[in-house]
Amino acid sequence: MKLTLKTAQGCRRILFMLVALILILSFIGSLISSNGGKIKISSLTIDSRGAEIRIDQYVPAGISDSDKLPCILLAHGRGTNRGALKGVAEELARRGFVVLNVDSYGQGMSEQPISDDAGQGADHFMWAAPGAFGQLDALAFARTLNYVDQERIAMFGHSMGAGRVSYVAKVDSGFYTFNDLLINVLADTFGQTFTEEEINMDADQLAAERLNADQLAHYNTLRAEKEQFFNTRVKTIIGSNPGTAEVEVGGHTVTRACQANVIMVNGKYDDLGAGAMWNKDGTTTEAVMGGVKIAHWYNIATDGSNMTEIGSMESETILNNTTLSNALKNRTARMVCYAPVDHCGLYFDNEANREYIVVMSQALNYNRGNLTDSKTVPLDPTKQTWLLRALCNFTAMLAMFGLIFPIVGLLIKTKFFAGIIADTKETVPVALSKSGKIAYWVFGGVTVILTFLALRHANNDLPQYWAGGFLYKLPPKIFTLVATSSIGFWFLCMCATIGIVLFVSKIIVNKKLGIKADIKDLHIKISPVAFLKSLLVTLIVLIACYMMMVVTTRVFGQDFRFYETMFVEMRAECWLYALPYFLLFIVTYLIINLGINYSERTDISEGKELLFNVLFNSVGAWLVCLFSYLSRLAWTGKSFSEFTLSYSMLLYIPVSVVINRVLYKMTKSVWLGTLVNAALLAWLMVCKNGVGDGYYAQSILNVLFNL
Repeated sequence: MKLTLKTAQGCRRILFMLVALILILSFIGSLISSNGGKIKISSLTIDSRGAEIRIDQYVPAGISDSDKLPCILLAHGRGTNRGALKGVAEELARRGFVVLNVDSYGQGMSEQPISDDAGQGADHFMWAAPGAFGQLDALAFARTLNYVDQERIAMFGHSMGAGRVSYVAKVDSGFYTFNDLLINVLADTFGQTFTEEEINMDADQLAAERLNADQLAHYNTLRAEKEQFFNTRVKTIIGSNPGTAEVEVGGHTVTRACQANVIMVNGKYDDLGAGAMWNKDGTTTEAVMGGVKIAHWYNIATDGSNMTEIGSMESETILNNTTLSNALKNRTARMVCYAPVDHCGLYFDNEANREYIVVMSQALNYNRGNLTDSKTVPLDPTKQTWLLRALCNFTAMLAMFGLIFPIVGLLIKTKFFAGIIADTKETVPVALSKSGKIAYWVFGGVTVILTFLALRHANNDLPQYWAGGFLYKLPPKIFTLVATSSIGFWFLCMCATIGIVLFVSKIIVNKKLGIKADIKDLHIKISPVAFLKSLLVTLIVLIACYMMMVVTTRVFGQDFRFYETMFVEMRAECWLYALPYFLLFIVTYLIINLGINYSERTDISEGKELLFNVLFNSVGAWLVCLFSYLSRLAWTGKSFSEFTLSYSMLLYIPVSVVINRVLYKMTKSVWLGTLVNAALLAWLMVCKNGVGDGYYAQSILNVLFNL
């Protein structure tokens, strides 16, 4: 057989096919991302305060400074990176928007400045405090782009990103109405005094009545400056509600709503809180904009005291509703939407994308041209292609996992690495007794039940201490990932505990049933040289996978990702952050590996035996997810399990079992599978979560290697 891991030639053929598959899928993904070459996607690095911030920029191909297009900045949530919003960015870009998809400071490929754009950093850093985390700096960059219409800039934020764009709206758009600004001009520049009633009157009319000709001319000059300033502030946000604030107008303290259109898009089945804030009658709770109807436009009063309903998002547009058009123009439009997804589904869902597109198209008067232009032919918001690109990335990621086996196969066939293959006798197939088969299935069932309980417990009951609590405060700070990483950590620790119990139980049961299964066959004890060579093979595998990812990223603008499972670029110092997790995962995966490979069945094919192992270890997690999904049928604001941060396990659990099992078969030892899995999971967790919960100074590694 030509495609086999048993010969060097077979390994080379498999390796070539997988590399070719990755490149082809990445090219197809690039075609989809760029809309067939109609969108130029650039990965930019800007540095406005001594720390780099990474931005993916989407612009129509062939754009020039004579164009004036609306721009939307994207802000991802805590514990992820800009890649989570690739689908959102692509769909908005296909409608002709300039899109800037930003890695927040401390996450993804962005560094952390000593003092960031919200005054945080080394001295005042607090992840939970209101702050921009790079969004104000990215906004300043957007304002340097000559092809961006400065009067049509909007921002989108998911989860913590929603809070960040809300902060930007407070700082940039502020709470002064345009009329407030003019009243203050009259008061501060021309010494006019006003009653509390007069400050709400038309400033232009007051100026015409109170100023002489020369003063009025100067007033009009200042008015034009204020108008340009007001119109070029962030116009619309999809994010958290900035609320109201007290401001000084004409010598009086008054309450004002934030001067930006505010749309909240939540997950209807959101375990993290937002999903519990809607009612079955189609309204939100009082806590969300006062209990408004879902997916209905509203006009907020100047002081934010009440909102007047305009109409449904599905029927009212700026073309058929003057009130909506005026509200959006005056920055007083408000709306709350709920997509039928959970928290993280908001960046991976067609309906959520449709809502983003509809809202931004109306707010910025654009969809492949100005909506008010009769020649414009908008692209239907339901016509989306991002999922096809995501499937290409997913398949390419599976192919990346596949690279591990031919690379290992080639290495262990060399004289230098041959020593990591443990000496073992030829296994003679032995049929299991009836009691032995019963025991096999019982252990399989127990594994399913225990992993099910472990994941549900990790999701719901254990505190996220790992990056935010007592362990984080102990010196040295070696475990640096944000708290969202803690669920995966606790689950892996519990799986290791389960593994010990099952491993010991199997030994006892096998002895009683007379089943011949020798612990020595696992070759836990290997020579230091063999261990170091296994470690070197792991490093080679990791480098090969990472380099393949770099090629797909730099050449095609793609990466290895599907939903919350991702293998993407990391800054050089992030590998130091990954090291303690790698060492920890070696222990947990070694224990898990013992349970997977001890007492293997030889009376069935290797394929069936592998399939059963995958199912035993994966079905528990899949069931937790399934039950969480089914709990939406009788939604009470709380799902069966807070699964929203656990989706990466649905894929990586079966992948890790396959890696453990196949590499054990190839080397006759549990060590190589353990090391490879520990390295891959450390990469996944660090590149996904980042270190945004705390301030970490730049590393000499990043300075020297610029990676």
